[in-house]
Amino acid sequence: MDQLVPVLILAAVFAGILALMHLGWRGRGVRQSALPAPAPDAPVEQLDHGVDAGPFDAVYVSTVLADRPFERVVAHGLGTRSRARLTRGTAGTWRIEREGAPSFTIPGDAVTEVAAAPGMAGKVVGGDGLLVIRWQHGPDSTELDTGLRLAHRADHDLLLRKDPS
Repeated sequence: MDQLVPVLILAAVFAGILALMHLGWRGRGVRQSALPAPAPDAPVEQLDHGVDAGPFDAVYVSTVLADRPFERVVAHGLGTRSRARLTRGTAGTWRIEREGAPSFTIPGDAVTEVAAAPGMAGKVVGGDGLLVIRWQHGPDSTELDTGLRLAHRADHDLLLRKDPS
């Protein structure tokens, strides 16, 4: 009985921390709700008249505000880490098909850079292990970075080498 009170206090503190984390996540989503939803998932063949590279297996790490790698965008499901299939169209359009989260398409004319990075919110791998697509989104052209960890290093190198933009 004398151990029950400390266990209950610890459980209450843990539940309180989880509740505060949930409120913080929801609050971030509300603050970012002015950002429009990304283009819905559509076959790259329809957008670019063909596939340039892919599909490749990857892990969708997150989308963050450009130059702020720890400022995760949570609105519209962009903050949810998931397995993904990544395809690039002939005009530079990127299709990201995600499991358990909304899939989306990044138009080729919105992509400003494709580079490698050591990490971002949700994953730090060191070196240049993440493929980062920088793109402009919304009416105010907010710059976003979308990070993916490809399953095979050869695919990562191919996408960096063959940037059509």
